[in-house]
Amino acid sequence: MFQVVLDEQQRKELSNDIYNTVKNAISKAKQEEQHAKPYLNKKEMAKWLGVSTDTIYKFIRNGLPVANIDGMQLIGKETIINFLKEHEELI
Repeated sequence: MFQVVLDEQQRKELSNDIYNTVKNAISKAKQEEQHAKPYLNKKEMAKWLGVSTDTIYKFIRNGLPVANIDGMQLIGKETIINFLKEHEELI
């Protein structure tokens, strides 16, 4: 067995590298989990699409179907993709 000896600067750099690696892995795992869910609430859907929640409310006012179960409103990913495709037009 061998021992690695690090000076204080190296220890700090290694500690920061490990921290950032774990932080990035957790962030990536959360994003992958988000993509795995077929239905999202309005806030999640806005984030998934990269738009504001106000935009999601506009889509709903313009006919975007929403699953409403005991007051909880969820939007299917396939549903919103189809909704957007239906509203595509050449400009």
